[in-house]
Amino acid sequence: MSLTSSDADAPPEMDDELRMRIADQLAGRFKGDIIGPDHPGYEAARQVWNAMIDRRPGLILRCTSTADVVAAVNVARGCGLYPSLRCGGHNVAGKAMSDGGLTLDLSGLREVTVDAANKLVSVGGGGRLGDVDAAVAGHGLIVPAGIMSETGVAGLSLGGGIGWFSRKHGLTCDQFVSLEMVLASGEVIEVTADEHPDLMWALKGGGGNFGVVTRFTFRAQEFGPMMRIGVSLYDVGDAAEALREYAAIVPTLPRTVGWHAALKHDMPALPFVPPELVGARMLMLVAMWLDDAEAPDGVELIDRLSAIGQPKVTATTVLPFAAGVQKLIDKEFEDGHRYYTKEAHVAQLADEAIDKLVDFWSDMPMEGEVEIIGLGGAIGDVPEDATAFSNRGYLLWLNFAMRWDDPACDADYMGRTRAIVRDLEPWVGRGVYVNMLNFDEMDRVVEGLGGPEKYAKLGRVKAQYDPGNLFRANYNIVPAPAG
Repeated sequence: MSLTSSDADAPPEMDDELRMRIADQLAGRFKGDIIGPDHPGYEAARQVWNAMIDRRPGLILRCTSTADVVAAVNVARGCGLYPSLRCGGHNVAGKAMSDGGLTLDLSGLREVTVDAANKLVSVGGGGRLGDVDAAVAGHGLIVPAGIMSETGVAGLSLGGGIGWFSRKHGLTCDQFVSLEMVLASGEVIEVTADEHPDLMWALKGGGGNFGVVTRFTFRAQEFGPMMRIGVSLYDVGDAAEALREYAAIVPTLPRTVGWHAALKHDMPALPFVPPELVGARMLMLVAMWLDDAEAPDGVELIDRLSAIGQPKVTATTVLPFAAGVQKLIDKEFEDGHRYYTKEAHVAQLADEAIDKLVDFWSDMPMEGEVEIIGLGGAIGDVPEDATAFSNRGYLLWLNFAMRWDDPACDADYMGRTRAIVRDLEPWVGRGVYVNMLNFDEMDRVVEGLGGPEKYAKLGRVKAQYDPGNLFRANYNIVPAPAG
């Protein structure tokens, strides 16, 4: 099944004449910024998280309201353009930014409103996790989301949404109550479990294929605002032993704890890292108690998990979730570096797999880290066919989050990362997290969206809501043919 459209319906060239025509059509109907290559803010507006992405859109429309999005979608459709959608700009493959075409930038829609009494949180389509965390923390609430405050809510949640609270509360998309969406036709609809249930199913993991979400309403969960975490740091020589204990203990844990491993090229200056260890290559295990920070059973368990193996340093602490935990790795993965990632679901973290991981990490020249993310729990409570998101049953996910700055290193460092992923194939499960698909994995879109059967169902939903495939600048779902 083809994942791209033919050249026969290629969009028109974005030249000055087309830019002027678009500006004329938007006059009086668009309140946001119209940013072309001559605009003083163009260079900043086209930057995304991953510096490997160097795209120059022909025009950026920075929307500030649902009405702006309607106007932008109508002009895109009328001009035969296939817009990319930018929210947080954190997609590693750079899908947020068009190259020569039209980009709709939702960063002007970041308002967050909290209905604490009903535990509902509404977020603009351009909101970021930090916006949400800051708004809900004072109410003793969280919206289960990702692991960095600068991540865009839309991209994360429409692809599923893995984060610190996934074991206890499930995916971010599992918290959807309603979504306001602008369709390819320009129509604005409200999507709920009762209104457009097929579309709600597809939006829980199917990405930005069906329209532009201008407002998310989430079900919030009670928490905090403080979180108990335990951290243990290990020298290279002690890492394999610690990971073997980690692998043995993870399946026994209650869903009130998340336990994650990070094989770091260089230890950052985090609050619990002694100054003499900053910059050292170390394994970090982080245990997070996802309930009352002062609960005695949480204190005991976090202390016990922090002491496995032969740690160089252990620390347990209580930090504010929104202002502390959710920002811990923001600096490590800040905008402007070259990023290359590979993700895999782990079928078995066997001894030989651990040895291969540690061997790769112990002398990898690129910065960044190899992450082992502990999942399971509430993620698997949702039946596999209940949402577009797939492969809920895996307990561990593996992510190679590599970082460097010199473009001359691209081929070598990407090749090294691909090689270790191939070496680990005997222990890797099926599927891939669609949000983590890289630019060289576009042949895995069907796999990332759950396989041929689920992809076919998504294609039928796509044909209903975006039959012309206007929204194709993504991990694309081709509309299913009629009949």
